[in-house]
Amino acid sequence: MIVNWKVIAAFIGIAIFYEVLVVLLWLGFKWMLTPFITPGLKLFIAIIFFSFANFSIVAYMLKLGAPWVNYGNIWFFYFVNGAIIAVILLIAKLVLKLFKLNLSQGFSLGITGIFLISMSALGLYWAYSPIVKSETIKVDKKIEKPIKIAMVSDLHLGTFFGNGQLEKLNKIISEQKSDAVVIAGDLMDDDMVMYKKRNMKETLSKLNAPLGVYTTMGNHDQDAQAIVDEVKKAGIIPLFDESVELNKDVTLVGRKDRSVSRDRLDTANLLKSVNLNKTIVLVDHQPDAIDYHSTLPIDVQLSGHTHHGQMWPINYITERIYTLDYGYKEINGRHFFTSAGYGFWGPPFKTTARSEVWIITIEGK
Repeated sequence: MIVNWKVIAAFIGIAIFYEVLVVLLWLGFKWMLTPFITPGLKLFIAIIFFSFANFSIVAYMLKLGAPWVNYGNIWFFYFVNGAIIAVILLIAKLVLKLFKLNLSQGFSLGITGIFLISMSALGLYWAYSPIVKSETIKVDKKIEKPIKIAMVSDLHLGTFFGNGQLEKLNKIISEQKSDAVVIAGDLMDDDMVMYKKRNMKETLSKLNAPLGVYTTMGNHDQDAQAIVDEVKKAGIIPLFDESVELNKDVTLVGRKDRSVSRDRLDTANLLKSVNLNKTIVLVDHQPDAIDYHSTLPIDVQLSGHTHHGQMWPINYITERIYTLDYGYKEINGRHFFTSAGYGFWGPPFKTTARSEVWIITIEGK
């Protein structure tokens, strides 16, 4: 067995850096709490704090799986937002010091509480209250009758996202009267434990459209082939480097995800098997090849993956990484869509964009 010391060293470095940040957050929190609690209670809170901060990491290492890992992931929402309010308070403290004023511990604790409660309320509301976004596009090919495609991505069906949200999705699709439904990857939240335990197949199978319901795999659909086999039971058609004709004018092409399949075809090779005279709708979970795909004979691309960062201010990072991390953009006459996701990964909060369903109407010349 070959030991990759670079990977081990990187893991240790990241772990140390993370723990340093956790300690710094605790020091700030402890400073705010000190005037109001006894030393014994402070020790108890410290134990709870550090246990919560490391619970999901331990759960991953011990392979506890769902739902324990998911419960632990809630921490990362408060880790990110705790860091944000800590920086804000530190800057305020330094500025006030210039005017010989002090930032009291009670005031800091109050502001922190209000901020975290407000972000939690916003995050939960945006995560569980989906909106519909509509876009009508025109392609330079013949389409006898406009086709309406409902596109969602990143459902992450699991501990925090299940039958209730699927029922909402079914209602939206029914009201919008879509011709076809496309799920652009990350249907499952890493595994199918909670999907099977809560019998989500029954609710998912209610999702329907005249021209069918289709899905591709994403980076969190870890056991991709097993998921492909499972979703077929719900009447959903998986596209695993495959294509299907939605009607005589439109072809849907679904890619394997790069993270779960080493043998996926290059997009250009995948397109060799389809009639390029028809409107080509490519479903590619990760929008990392948009610049390349804008040079290929596709007409529309549907993607997800980025979650638009999911938690502010992470969206500023995804905006720099991807050509289109969120929304709609026309490039070289091709139409690209990247969804912020109908669901979420990790903590059940979204503070950069609400859960959404895209309704895309494609018209021809």
